[in-house]
Amino acid sequence: MEKHILPPDDIRCSIFKGMENRIFQAGVVFTQPAVVAGLSESIDEARSLGLEVRSQVREGMSVLAGQAVFTLIGPAMTLAVAEDRVLGWIGKASGVATAARSFREMLPGRIRVVCGGWKKLPLPWRQNLRRAAAVGGVATRIVDDPFIYLDKNYIRMFGGISSTLQAVAALPGKKVIQLRGEWGDITEEAAQAATNGAAVLMVDTGRVEDVTLVAGYLRRRGWRQGVRLAFSGGITREDLPAIAELDVDIIDIGRSVLDAPLADLRFEVLGPA
Repeated sequence: MEKHILPPDDIRCSIFKGMENRIFQAGVVFTQPAVVAGLSESIDEARSLGLEVRSQVREGMSVLAGQAVFTLIGPAMTLAVAEDRVLGWIGKASGVATAARSFREMLPGRIRVVCGGWKKLPLPWRQNLRRAAAVGGVATRIVDDPFIYLDKNYIRMFGGISSTLQAVAALPGKKVIQLRGEWGDITEEAAQAATNGAAVLMVDTGRVEDVTLVAGYLRRRGWRQGVRLAFSGGITREDLPAIAELDVDIIDIGRSVLDAPLADLRFEVLGPA
């Protein structure tokens, strides 16, 4: 197996020459409290190297500092390679899951917490981190049903809120549309959205006062029960106490979750197996 995991001129082939039959065990341990994510990818990576994996946790589990993730068993050089390839799957994903869990727990259950902002990440990262956000307890879609998301650029190209919704009215799926106050008063944008078939009105300004304005306006017009009201735009942890009191159904938190720091891990050779 070792002949296939590194090019023959890799220095580790020379360093560990003669140790091919000596089997060691190593542990991967969290150095801080975290929510476990990226575990399946990490285990797959270890097994692709030919290592035996004995896992001590499961995805979504909250762990303490010093708690082991899994034990790896195999030859010396393979463990050295695993240290370079296995931790990364867990570290970033667990950081995202930990942030997602904390955001979820800071908001009441009546509010759907969504992690957006995926288009800002490289495509190869998205699947792993979507799973991590979900493991942390937040949704990765605005609504579970099929929907069409009409952002500011669509609206600019169609020339306004009403004309955008009318252009897609015959297409299947719920219509989610951004309101930013670019086409007049934001409550007028809300009126156009509500009367042209939007299912979700996304106030994408990051200003709490805009959500309050729109929610109050919708209630006075008797439209509030017919639509879901969402809020996004650079939301941070410091904003959550105020958001928890809002008349809002969905909160979209992107960068604050996706930009979460790595969950720190250490890789330790424990001795001969």
